[in-house]
Amino acid sequence: MNLKRITSVLLKALAFAILVHSCSKDDDGIRYSKPDPQIVQILEQISADSISHTIAWLEGMTTRFTLADNHRNITVAIMNKFKSYGYDNAQLDSFPLNIYFRGTYYETWQYNVVAKLTGIVSPDSLTIVGAHHDCILMSNQPVSPFDIAPGADDNASGVAVTLEIARVLKKSNFNPRTTIVFATFAAEELGLYGSTYMANRLSDTLARVKFMLNNDMVSFCPVMDSAAWYLNIIDYPNSTELRLNAQTICSLYTLLKMVNDNTYQNYSDSYPFYQQGFKPLFFITQSDDPNYHTLNDKAFYQNPRFAREVAKLNCAYIIEGNR
Repeated sequence: MNLKRITSVLLKALAFAILVHSCSKDDDGIRYSKPDPQIVQILEQISADSISHTIAWLEGMTTRFTLADNHRNITVAIMNKFKSYGYDNAQLDSFPLNIYFRGTYYETWQYNVVAKLTGIVSPDSLTIVGAHHDCILMSNQPVSPFDIAPGADDNASGVAVTLEIARVLKKSNFNPRTTIVFATFAAEELGLYGSTYMANRLSDTLARVKFMLNNDMVSFCPVMDSAAWYLNIIDYPNSTELRLNAQTICSLYTLLKMVNDNTYQNYSDSYPFYQQGFKPLFFITQSDDPNYHTLNDKAFYQNPRFAREVAKLNCAYIIEGNR
């Protein structure tokens, strides 16, 4: 074979290698080519109406305050919702919480809700998606959170997105490489207690967590024109690459535009996972919600079409990272 022939073969081989690399996954499993028709087909099943109904259902529980008498009933209802989607392994994960609240001392048991879609390749490796299910009112509200706390955006919206992802992946018979853990966390509003409990347990057992996605306040967007829908994707020092991947996922599969403002990165359930060395992302709407922690945080003011796009982002990210 002459030199020109060898050079030609080598150049073709190099071009092929570059092409394969450009269409392959990175270390976190995200593709960088064009939308995958199979993923699009799954995402089309995500329903704004379903998310809206779940937000209204959670608001209709009157209060989801951590210390209210009904706090266990709330988690049982969420657990049963997972079971209705086919997650027979859905369960409550309990932990003690003894705390002062506005001058009174409370001794309680709290409950995270956990459901799993078992991985078929690396079942001991975990992908976590979740949101806190509790809510609260500011102290200046005319009623007590023990009696009423609607918490539609904060954070029925995140729970609704988590449940919708679980519903769609189960319905689609998606078989992930790693185990997907769906979690709703207790007592976030009083100090991130539910997520801290889970993150600490995972660390203590040397669990392998691929990444964690946290959804908190993801349905308030007063702009109806989807061309102006902005989602704040908060990252941490160990998850910048995940945020860049999420930006690509946004452009490939959703109507969302991304911003990155990490001001509140320590104030939601992703933070305890970062503290334990896991890689989290925190999704929150860019629009400031004037109603959060008030009696006006109701389903009426939410934008379920925006929340649907957030669910699509979560779902596509999970699929891309688990194939």
